[in-house]
Amino acid sequence: MSIVEPDRSSSKRFLSVVCPCGRGLRAPAEMAGQEISCWECHRMVRVPIPHSRERAYRVVTEGVQEVLEARWLVGVCLGAAVLTGVLCIRGIGIPLGVVVLILGAIGYGELIRQCGIDFWDFDDWKEARNIAQRVGVASLFGLSMAAPLLFGRGGLGNPPRFTTLGFLLWLVGALVFPLAMFLTYARDEQGPLGWRRGGAVLVRYPVATLLAMTVIPIGVVAAELALIGVTSWQGMFPFLTLDFYPGSDYFAEQYKIPKYGNYTKSELPDSRFLHLYLRRLHQGYAMVTTLPASLSKKTNVLASAWTLDLDDPDYLRYRAMYTQVSNMVLIFFLALQSLWLGAISTLASRRSLVG
Repeated sequence: MSIVEPDRSSSKRFLSVVCPCGRGLRAPAEMAGQEISCWECHRMVRVPIPHSRERAYRVVTEGVQEVLEARWLVGVCLGAAVLTGVLCIRGIGIPLGVVVLILGAIGYGELIRQCGIDFWDFDDWKEARNIAQRVGVASLFGLSMAAPLLFGRGGLGNPPRFTTLGFLLWLVGALVFPLAMFLTYARDEQGPLGWRRGGAVLVRYPVATLLAMTVIPIGVVAAELALIGVTSWQGMFPFLTLDFYPGSDYFAEQYKIPKYGNYTKSELPDSRFLHLYLRRLHQGYAMVTTLPASLSKKTNVLASAWTLDLDDPDYLRYRAMYTQVSNMVLIFFLALQSLWLGAISTLASRRSLVG
């Protein structure tokens, strides 16, 4: 639904709207959001809702509430399951995961685009220029999300490690690419916003835009905390902290961690493992990137320096389960961001109103 300024050249009790046939119409302010019939072509035309800060706040919060609906939560779970499943394919899981992320990025853009209209419309996908632009930006967005998995030291499947520069680049990408997706996909009832009109909307609503941009970094932190909670509750946190990252023998000696087993007991890890985790996190290692990267690489639990009361298939199932949790959290926040940006796009309409 488009949101416009009321007609200031006439009484504030009336709103003006232009029919697609070109005829200017007026309607009482209380009919905002309803449809009226054009007296020229008899087409039903929706009366715009006047712009206001209160309306902007309500539209954005509606986008937040929508992602909590059952249909969206089911979609989040299914999307996470598909991504986790392909990552488990040995040898080629990460390249296939990149493809899934690119397709997911196109879906992310579609959520933004469809929020700007009151019906599902795919007509402007018929233009080659639109297809190339949208798929191109979505591919870059998908590759940016997969970058930690693609550039792990030692090749695919090894634990990714963020350097200070790498972290800053990721943070910039987490802010820039969603904006690029918005400028590429956003539209209202008039059609695509384009980079100029879309940019004007983002500048006009800086608080809503800034909050939308923080969603992905918050989602990554939430996913990491969820992994710490789940793995600690199941007793796997100590083993994963030792098994995932290189140089654990050295750190185990420093923290006086013995080589003992049965890490699958449901008990909270002691402070040694929490300190070790924080030290590895400071070095650039995080579970939210390491777990997905580990799924497609063959593991040998029996050869580990720290014993575990699981065989390799069971260990893979545990890691897949944890990755599913992480993916659900991340996809939830991505869906939230796309709906939020889509809600912002509905604030864009600035039609030339005729009194």
